[in-house]
Amino acid sequence: MTAEEILSIHTDIFNRALKEQDYAALEGLYAGDYMLVRPDGSVLNKQEVLQDLRSGGLRFHSIELSQTEVRMYGSTAVLTAECQAVRSRSGMESRSHFRLTAVYVQQGQSIKLVHFQSTILR
Repeated sequence: MTAEEILSIHTDIFNRALKEQDYAALEGLYAGDYMLVRPDGSVLNKQEVLQDLRSGGLRFHSIELSQTEVRMYGSTAVLTAECQAVRSRSGMESRSHFRLTAVYVQQGQSIKLVHFQSTILR
């Protein structure tokens, strides 16, 4: 597991799956104990996130990362970045600008996303 591999997984699998609504890819990437912490502090587990994406009408139209940094700690990687996203929920479009932290771990032969947290930037 390398920093370059983590950045590629995050952009080519995670972000792509969000934009293309590829829920199978997300389900495979999320660890069983995956946790999403939203900017308002609410917490969702893997099943709640997938349910929200499938039935909540949430769609990502663009996701642009900048200031990316991946720090490696053995079999754990912490990715931080600034992100600008355009998304819609039930047809209502919104734009967001936030800093994210994504934690990836090596589990056997797979790399899994175990934690994702974002903080709104003004």
